[in-house]
Amino acid sequence: MAYEYFFGEAPAWKGRVLRCRIGPSLSSLETYNVNEDTNPHFIDSPYFAGNVAVRVKNFRGATPENTPPIADTPYFGTRKRLFSVQVQGRFKQEYTAEDVVFGAEFEHKVSPPTGAWLAVKFANYIDPALITDMYSDRPWLYSPMLCSMNTVNVVKAESRILGAAQEPITATEPPLYAGGPEVSMALSKALAPGSGVKQNPEKILGKWEWGGEKELKEVNDLLLPGVDHREFPSDGVADRRKYFNKKQNREEMSFTPDYVYNLEIFAPFIDFNTFDLTLGINVNLLRYLTNQPIRLICKSLSKNVPFFIIEFDLQGDGPLPPPGPDDAAEVADPSKA
Repeated sequence: MAYEYFFGEAPAWKGRVLRCRIGPSLSSLETYNVNEDTNPHFIDSPYFAGNVAVRVKNFRGATPENTPPIADTPYFGTRKRLFSVQVQGRFKQEYTAEDVVFGAEFEHKVSPPTGAWLAVKFANYIDPALITDMYSDRPWLYSPMLCSMNTVNVVKAESRILGAAQEPITATEPPLYAGGPEVSMALSKALAPGSGVKQNPEKILGKWEWGGEKELKEVNDLLLPGVDHREFPSDGVADRRKYFNKKQNREEMSFTPDYVYNLEIFAPFIDFNTFDLTLGINVNLLRYLTNQPIRLICKSLSKNVPFFIIEFDLQGDGPLPPPGPDDAAEVADPSKA
C-alpha cells in the first residue's frame, strides 16, 4: 500500500523487512512464522504459559528458517484489520486485573513528531485507564489488559499447571507508573527462558481451535465467576471495557491459574510491515522511534515481571538515517510546558 505522508518524509522503511519475535522475556525471544495461525508459538516461564499467534496483512518479512513468508491468512478476508495478536494462556500465580497490563516499552528515548501529545490525549479519551510517558528516557505506555483487548474469552482449565515460581519477584524500585521501566527490562533480561518443567501445551491450555477463517469470539462470563448479578453481557466488548475502566472493579477481579484466558488485540491503523500509522493522517513511526523495535508487552505492573512479549522489528538499512541521540535528547513534552 502506498502512503502519502503528512510530514512529507521519504519512506524510512525502504530496504527493511519485518521480523516478529515472541517470548516470555527479552533474553528468550524467538522468530515467529507470521500468519501461521494454526500453529501458535508456545511460551513457558515461572509466571505464565501460553500460545501466541501473530497475523500481519501482506506480510513479506523474515521467517524462522528463511522459508518463504506467508503473505496472508483467510482470517483477514474482507476485514480492514492490518494485524492481530492472539494469546491463549494461563497465569501461574494470582494477579488482580489492576496489576496485569498490556502496552509497549522502549529502551531509549524516542523523537515524537509535533503534536504527538495530542494523539496521546485522544487515546486517553478512548481509554481512560491508559497510562503513558512517551517523553521519558525509556518511554512506555500501558493499559489494563481487560481494557485494551478487543476480545476476551475465558474457559475453566482442565488440569493443574506446573513450574510456578516458588517466591514472587518483588520490585526493587517503584512500579512503572511512578518510576519507569528500568526494573522491567532488568528482570526481563534475567528471567530464565522457561520454567524448567517441560509441559504439553494442549494438556495445560486445551486445544488451539483458531486459524484461517475461524476467529476468537467474546465469551467473558468467567471473568467474574460466582457473581450472580452480571455487570456486562457475556459477549459485550464495550460494556466489559467500560466496567474495567474503573480501578475498584479491576482491584476486585483476579486472574488465577484455574482459568485459561483467550485474548486478542487487532487494529486497522498500523502496518507493521512498514511502521506506517494512519489516524486521519499518515506517519511513518520508524524515524520517530529512533530505529527501535515496537515491543508489545503483557506484564505485572506492581512487580514489573513480563508474562509475554511480542517484538516487531524492521531490519536492514532504510534510505533515511534515524534521528541521532541528540535529536531525541532535545524533545520536550509540550503538554507540560
